Amino acid sequence: MMTTQEIMELAMEMSQLEVEPADSGIYVEGKGIKNVFFGIDIGVEELLWTKQQGFDLVIAHHPPNAALRYEDIYKRHATFMMQAGIPAEEAHSAIADKLVDLHIQSKTENFTRVVGMAKLLNMPFMNVHVPIDEITRKTLQKTIDDMLPAIVSDIVHEINQIDPFPHSPVKVETIMGDPKQKVDRLPVLIGAFTNGGYKVAKVWFDHGFPGVVYMHIAPQEFQKLKADFPDRVLVLTGHMPGDYVGALIFLRELKKKGINVVSVGFPELV
Repeated sequence: MMTTQEIMELAMEMSQLEVEPADSGIYVEGKGIKNVFFGIDIGVEELLWTKQQGFDLVIAHHPPNAALRYEDIYKRHATFMMQAGIPAEEAHSAIADKLVDLHIQSKTENFTRVVGMAKLLNMPFMNVHVPIDEITRKTLQKTIDDMLPAIVSDIVHEINQIDPFPHSPVKVETIMGDPKQKVDRLPVLIGAFTNGGYKVAKVWFDHGFPGVVYMHIAPQEFQKLKADFPDRVLVLTGHMPGDYVGALIFLRELKKKGINVVSVGFPELV
């Protein structure tokens, strides 16, 4: 049996993050936890069902009050760039407009609905976002780095062997650039709320990186990148299978500790 705090500490340990990120939290504490329900997105209906079924805890991946919490997390894109040697001024400039958008978006958020219902139901409830995404990022980056230099299509093939991709209708795909190109660097830009869009990818490309890995990208941003950087590579993992790379690793660790886990997605893999 575990407590919600112990589960959060496990996620932090596995992700190697030192400070609990703003987009993850415990909303209703629980202890003596044996039966856990996990979903990428949790709403009121899932809380009601899990309460009726006698679960001890509900874990969401995405925050129930998302827009309030993503602004600081998006700054991780700047951190990734600076860690790769990109000047701080360029890194922060690339994310400046998106930070304003996120701040404005936060004013529309219904931040009481799901958390409020969890409290009314006295249903232990938490979410683990960046720690799971960081597990995904580290897993994919290590897979890539162990192969470099490598042909892009070989990298994509190797990543597609990682759970849950063999069981997913959405596969890792090279959507821009030559799949037969050999690359010596391919940063995985996951775990910063969302993809960096055109502006973040542009900075990486301007600094000589041959490609980047995103989970997803808006079509109009993709079209602009493709027009301006036809020789650069963009690999997409897909949102749900990308999220579940880290989620499955985390949930399997919970099972090793004696916790019964039911997952909405890819339940056969937990």
